[in-house]
Amino acid sequence: MKIVVVGRMKEKYLQEGITEYVKRLGAFTPLKVIEVKDSGMEEEGEKILKALSDDYVIALDVKGRELSSEEFSLFLKKNPDKKIAFVIGGAEGLSGKVLDRADYPLSLSRMTFTHEMARLIFLEQLYRAFTIMHGRKYHK
Repeated sequence: MKIVVVGRMKEKYLQEGITEYVKRLGAFTPLKVIEVKDSGMEEEGEKILKALSDDYVIALDVKGRELSSEEFSLFLKKNPDKKIAFVIGGAEGLSGKVLDRADYPLSLSRMTFTHEMARLIFLEQLYRAFTIMHGRKYHK
């Protein structure tokens, strides 16, 4: 499983949270985080596409499908053999080419978050999905 994201994390408190969830996720799945340099939506899109191979691409997009934590967990459980790549865009979002390449558009919320906050929120939800899948007490 991999996550392709735009830009480096600038805020220390967000980076600490991201590091923590990446570490926790290691107990459930190998996770590779690929950061592409922020450089404008179209150029970022080209870099993102180069980071993807035959992956099943889930693009985080405000217009994507909204799932509950339980539904997200079930979605992952039903697709254990897929080589999944999650994509989180930069401040301008994802290019049309990346959205066209996506196999599944996913929305964290109809609300708007900074791309840095979206990264942390997504990792927490990914961790929550795995704890639900494995019957852990984290999700209440």
